[in-house]
Amino acid sequence: MRKVDLTGNIYGRLTVITDDGSRTKTGRVLWLCECSCGNKVHVQSQNLKDGRTKSCGCLNDEKKRERFKDLSGTETDNFKIVDRAYSKNQRVYWNCICKHCGNHIELQSNQIERYSSCGCKRNRSSKERMAEISDPESLKTSRPTAKSTTGVRGVYYNKRKKRYVAYINVDKKPKYLGSSVDLKEAADIRRKAEIEYGYK
Repeated sequence: MRKVDLTGNIYGRLTVITDDGSRTKTGRVLWLCECSCGNKVHVQSQNLKDGRTKSCGCLNDEKKRERFKDLSGTETDNFKIVDRAYSKNQRVYWNCICKHCGNHIELQSNQIERYSSCGCKRNRSSKERMAEISDPESLKTSRPTAKSTTGVRGVYYNKRKKRYVAYINVDKKPKYLGSSVDLKEAADIRRKAEIEYGYK
């Protein structure tokens, strides 16, 4: 079969430069292409024509970055997003602090927008919630919550970084205190902050 010259053709972000003699193991032509980002790559004719290859790979990288937007340090009405926890089945989980009770919880990106709390709002009456909101001192406690995974209030384990992270609520907002590979050390960081901020 006569080879169709693709030189000069543009496919997505790729411009075909030339056939420099590169071939697949089965003898198919691998066209030398230049991506709009400046990288050069060899691509089979059919992959170019079918639209299966549209860039050197930078397009996929950009799409991944858009899909896994970094939420670290941001917050919603209900959660403070501390940092990325881990990825599983192409889903990103984030270490979050519930603004209503100060509890740590791991949430997916879409759950951060959907959930109104870590679950504490479902477990308490409206009267109790309103009392806590009107009284900031109610958040000032060193007692661990029922959902605490470490047994120390204000300390959670970051699976991705493999460190214990300490935080404390100041003016109803979570404040990062520090982290350690040792739970006891992270707990000490938290306890010192409790004394400083007048926790019970």
